[in-house]
Amino acid sequence: MKTLILSSSLSNSSRSFILCNEVFKCLSSKGSKCTMIDARNVSLRPTHNKPTIQMEALSKQIEETDNIIIGMGVHCYSINDSLKILLDNTFKNAIGKFYGILCAAGGEKSYLSTMHLTQICMNEWRMIQLPRIVYATEKDFTNEKISSKDLLKRIKIFTNDFYTIGNKLLS
Repeated sequence: MKTLILSSSLSNSSRSFILCNEVFKCLSSKGSKCTMIDARNVSLRPTHNKPTIQMEALSKQIEETDNIIIGMGVHCYSINDSLKILLDNTFKNAIGKFYGILCAAGGEKSYLSTMHLTQICMNEWRMIQLPRIVYATEKDFTNEKISSKDLLKRIKIFTNDFYTIGNKLLS
């Protein structure tokens, strides 16, 4: 199973990147071939401009991967601008792919913000979502590391479900 993990935050201290990295380690230990993409290392341009070479390469990676995990931060109760740019420019070949969501937010009241991403992925590319989201808040982290045992448990459950269902969908 080939999994592309996309960390969409541009923040230097991105908690969604930390979530993506933890899931990367967990899935890799199960034998999944994982590729991690960090948006901080991608030259982004809005859709109306010609995509960058990096964005074209990412589009090709998305086409060739079996499934995708999207890490996002919450901005104004929705997805961030860098994720929107990545979706618009690189997901044209994500049709029908299985995906999961990892979300880092400042507080506990933004948990429905992931629904915007769900709507985009399901309506635009008819993607299939894992019906489990990892939602973390700033209280789950200390010194840019996961400090919550509950969050680590939820990541393990997410990873197990994603691995099991992802493999079944490929069969």
